[in-house]
Amino acid sequence: MQGPGKARNPMAQLILTHGSQFHRALRTRNAFPLSLKVGKFFLLFSLTFMIGVISFFYLLKSTEIDTQGFQLQRLELQRNQLLTSFESKGTGIARFKSLSTVRESDIASSMVPIRNAIYLTKDGNIAQLPHAEGTIRAGRFP
Repeated sequence: MQGPGKARNPMAQLILTHGSQFHRALRTRNAFPLSLKVGKFFLLFSLTFMIGVISFFYLLKSTEIDTQGFQLQRLELQRNQLLTSFESKGTGIARFKSLSTVRESDIASSMVPIRNAIYLTKDGNIAQLPHAEGTIRAGRFP
């Protein structure tokens, strides 16, 4: 201790231990003071348990992927059915538009219905109007 009449040395209070000694002391001290001893049965049980857990998650994931595959097939089938329905409706609309176009055309509006047609063949494919100009009247088939 210093006496009352002596001046204090300010450097004496700032002296630190060397860093390498401090770190060496930390390295030699055990960070985990408890020691764990494991037997063969525990290792076998823990290994079996880990394999079981990994297998469970693998099975869970593969089941999920298979389910998504089945849902994808069902949606593709539904899509194909909708496309077929759309195409058939589009065909019906096109047929109706073509018939309405023919009915509304100038040529169709100038046409008149046939009365008393005379068929030249038995199957009814060729017809002739009676008393048409420049035509020869053919006899009727029974």
